[in-house]
Amino acid sequence: MNIELLRQLCLSMPGATEDIKYGTDLCSSIGGKIFCGIRIEGPFRTGLKCSENDFAELTERAGIVPMPRLSATGWIRIEKSAALNKKEWEQSVKKSYELVVLSLPKRKKSALGLP
Repeated sequence: MNIELLRQLCLSMPGATEDIKYGTDLCSSIGGKIFCGIRIEGPFRTGLKCSENDFAELTERAGIVPMPRLSATGWIRIEKSAALNKKEWEQSVKKSYELVVLSLPKRKKSALGLP
């Protein structure tokens, strides 16, 4: 996985937007809440939200660690693009997006045309 493919994957999610945050992170959001953060300068790093079960499983893999300061809320940091294969990347980004959508208020979901 590279930055451009990951960016395209994030933007393929309904209602997804992107902007630069924290100086070096390209963040994909839905309803103003981040579901994927991609470092665009320096070593490869991507942050994703995941379920408790996925968190435990994924952080056992080489190249994936709990996200500092956000691990308690289910965020992981992927430090090696090869830590996931293409299908796993697609599934992980989609799950992160879906978890963030679930946390949005009903009014915001409705405004975005989301169920």
